[in-house]
Amino acid sequence: MSTDTLALIGSGLGGLLTLGVAMFAGFAWVIRRIDAVESKLASRIDSVEQRLDAKIDAVERNLSDFRTTVEHEFTDVKVAIARIEGPRPRLIVER
Repeated sequence: MSTDTLALIGSGLGGLLTLGVAMFAGFAWVIRRIDAVESKLASRIDSVEQRLDAKIDAVERNLSDFRTTVEHEFTDVKVAIARIEGPRPRLIVER
């Protein structure tokens, strides 16, 4: 083999090795960056989830209070209607 052929093979292998190392370093950088962004987003999502849970709990409390009030008022309305209508007529009339 001539020196030109050896130099060509050596430079080709060197170029491939350089590209391989560059690709590995680039992928490592991308993975580190994605991990950092993911951890930041995870903390933001957790804080939003806590605030949302607090708001949902407050709404549930308000709705349960409202439901209790409506049930009480509905019972009062049913009693008032029953008083207005009077007793039910009997199907069998006494003689």
